[in-house]
Amino acid sequence: MLAIVGLVGCATVPESPVSEISPSEGDTLNVIEVDIAKKPKVAPEPPEYPVAPFQGDSLYQLLVAEVAGFRSDYELALQNYLTATLETQDPGVAARATRLALYLKKDDVALQTVSIWTENDPSNIDAHRHAADLLLRAGSLEDAIIHMEAIKNLGGLAKFDVFAYRSASLSADQKVSLLEAISEMVSRHPSDDQLLFSKAVLLEQTGQLEEALALADRLLGMTDNVNVVILKMTVLGALGRTEDAKTFLGQKVEEQPDNRRLRLILARMYFEQRQLEAAKEQYGEALKFSPNDGDVLFALALIALEQKDDLLARKYFEKMVRWDQRPGEAHYYLGGIAERQSNKVEALKAYQQVGTGYEFLPAQARIASILVGDGRWEEARKHLARMRASMPEHQQQLIMIEAQLLADRGLEQEALSFLDEVIALDPTNVDLLYFRAMTGQRFDRLDVLEQDLRRVLSVDPDNADAMNALGYTLADLTDRHEEALELIQRALTLRPDEPAFIDSMGWVLYRLGDYENAVTYLRRALSLFKNDEVAAHLGEVLWVMGSEDEATLIWQEALELAPDSEILKSVMQRLMGFVDGAVESTDEEVVEETTGGGDS
Repeated sequence: MLAIVGLVGCATVPESPVSEISPSEGDTLNVIEVDIAKKPKVAPEPPEYPVAPFQGDSLYQLLVAEVAGFRSDYELALQNYLTATLETQDPGVAARATRLALYLKKDDVALQTVSIWTENDPSNIDAHRHAADLLLRAGSLEDAIIHMEAIKNLGGLAKFDVFAYRSASLSADQKVSLLEAISEMVSRHPSDDQLLFSKAVLLEQTGQLEEALALADRLLGMTDNVNVVILKMTVLGALGRTEDAKTFLGQKVEEQPDNRRLRLILARMYFEQRQLEAAKEQYGEALKFSPNDGDVLFALALIALEQKDDLLARKYFEKMVRWDQRPGEAHYYLGGIAERQSNKVEALKAYQQVGTGYEFLPAQARIASILVGDGRWEEARKHLARMRASMPEHQQQLIMIEAQLLADRGLEQEALSFLDEVIALDPTNVDLLYFRAMTGQRFDRLDVLEQDLRRVLSVDPDNADAMNALGYTLADLTDRHEEALELIQRALTLRPDEPAFIDSMGWVLYRLGDYENAVTYLRRALSLFKNDEVAAHLGEVLWVMGSEDEATLIWQEALELAPDSEILKSVMQRLMGFVDGAVESTDEEVVEETTGGGDS
C-alpha cells in the first residue's frame, strides 16, 4: 500500500497536527506528542515526472497488483500492471510492469510496456536500455538501434558493436535495411568506432568486400580491437587473398605476442592449409599461456596423428585425460592408437571409457568390431544389447550398428533377420524401415528395398529421401522409368536444390532417352556436389552423345578426388577400356609399339 502511495504521488489523507490531539486522551498520547514533535522534518523527494492521480479502475488495478505482488502472485500482479499501463500510459507504472515482466521472462509483455515507458519518459536512459535489449532479443535490430542511439545521446554507453554480432542470422533483405540504418547513424556519429565496425561487418555480409576492407583499415588506425583484426582477415579471405590474410595475421601476432586469440586463429589457418609444422609451432606457443587447455592439446594431438607420430599424440591425449579436458575424445583416439598397434586389450579399455558424449556410438562400433574380429560374435552382440538396455536414448543407433556389423561381413540373412525382429516391435519406425531398405539394396534385394520404402511413404507421405531412393533405384535397375520419374519429380518439388535429387532426375531422363535435359540436370548436380557417382553419370551421358573428350576429362578430374571409386572405374572400363587407372591399348597401338611403327 505504501508503494501505491508513492505511485499516486498525491496526499489523499491529510495528516492531523499533533497540537489538535485532545488532552483528555491521556498521558500516553502526550508522550507520543512529545516524541513526534522531536523528529526533524524531512523534505519529500521531488517526483521524477509530473504527478497525476489515478482514477477509478486504474487505481483499483494498481492496488490489486501491489497486493498480489506482496503475496508472490506475480502473474496476477503483472496482468494488472499491464492493464494499468495501457490505460494510464504512465511511465512509472510502465517501468514497474516492464521490470516485473523481465523478471518473469515475459518478453512479449515487456516489449509492450517498455514502448510506453520510452514514449512517455524519453529522457530515461534505463527505459532505452531495456528497450534496446528486448528488441535485440526479438531480432528487431533496426528498432533497437534507435534506442541505442538514444542511450548515446543521453550520455550512456552505447554498444553498437552488438549489431555486428547479431546480424549474421538476418535475411539478406534485413541486412541491407540494417546497413542503411547504421550508415545513416554513422553520418551523425562519424567517429564512433563501434558503429563503424558494425557497418564494416554488414558490408562484408552483403558482399561489398572492398568497402568493408577500406573501413576495416580505417578502424585499425583508430583501435587495436582484436575483432577488427579478425574482420580484415575474413574480408581478405573472402576476396581470395588468403596469403595476404595469413601475412597480415602473422604480423599482428608478432605485434601482440601475448594475444592468445589471434595466435590460435593463425594456428588454425595453418592447420587448414595443411602447413602442419607452422600450425604446431603456433599451438605450442599458445599452450605456454595455458598448459592444460584441452582445445590446444587436442589440436596438437591431431597434428601428431597427421604426422604419424602416435607416441607424441598419445602423450597429448593422456594429458587431456589427466586434466579432465575433453576426456571422451581423448579416450576414443587412444583406443584408435592402441588398435593400430594391435593392442586390442588396451583399445577395448580405452573405448569403454569414452563416456556418454559424442564419441559413445563410434566407440561401441569399434568395441563390437574388435570382438567380432577375434571371432567373439556372441560377446559382441551381447555387448550391444547391454548398451541398448542401459542407454535407451541411443537404442536406434545401436541397432543400426549391429545390423551394419552383420552386413559388412556379408551376413545377409542374419542382418535382415535382426532388423525384422526389431522392426516388428516398432513397425512404423521410419528410420529403421529406411535403414532396412538400404541394407536390402546392398544385397540386391530390390523386393526388400521397394517394400520398405513404400512403407516409409505410407507412414510419412512427404519423405523426399524415400521418394528419391525408390525413384533412382527403379530408374537404375528396372525398366519402370515413368514410375521412377514421377517419384523423383515429387522429391524435387519438396527439395528443389538437393544435389542427389537433381542427379537422380538427370539419370532417369537419360534412361528415358532425353539426353539434352539429362545433361542439364547432371551438370547442375555436379556443380553443387563434386561427387564420383554424379561425375560417372554425367560422363556416361556425354560419352553416349559423342562428347567423349569432355566425358574423359570429367572422369579424370573425379578420379583425382576419389581415386578408389568403383563406380568411376566401372563406367570407364565399360565405355573406354579403362583398367586400374589407365586406358587399355588398342590392337593397332600394340602392333605399332611392337614393330616400331612406320611401314616396317
